[in-house]
Amino acid sequence: MNSNILNINFGRLATLLLPMPLRTSGLTAILNVLTAPIAYILGILSGYRADKLQRLKYNGQVCRLEYCLNYRFGERSEINDLSYPDRIRVRDGTGSNGKPRIIYRRDSGEVYERVKRRGEPNQIILNRRYENNKTFYDFFVEIPASLRDKEKEIAAVVNTYKTQGKTWYLLIV
Repeated sequence: MNSNILNINFGRLATLLLPMPLRTSGLTAILNVLTAPIAYILGILSGYRADKLQRLKYNGQVCRLEYCLNYRFGERSEINDLSYPDRIRVRDGTGSNGKPRIIYRRDSGEVYERVKRRGEPNQIILNRRYENNKTFYDFFVEIPASLRDKEKEIAAVVNTYKTQGKTWYLLIV
């Protein structure tokens, strides 16, 4: 629906609905005063509609989530400039070093031989314990230091629009 349909001048409309002999300046002024609350309510509803239509543009896609964060917390005039230094960015967390090592559980009834020599196939050796305990995030949200005071609001927006089950981490750059 075109938003220009909602641009209604109620005072003029009320004047046009009057018969020609009653269209005096005094009666027109009274009609403008009487229709002002209706115009105010329409302005509130139009703002609410525009806000809802804007929120419907957001979803869990990375580009939409980044657009949402920059629209709500960033500089709206720089929203299309990808080289803007204070831009909020959403980075993928599953890079080459971001994939966890999967180790399968041993069967309870199986008997295993002694540890094989280093370099032989079909074995996994973890040298450091912290490799098993790492938390791997699906994506990172990088915000500039100027938005440090809005961390909780940004987290609420990301949790609202992210895909369920995805893990993420907030980085302040």
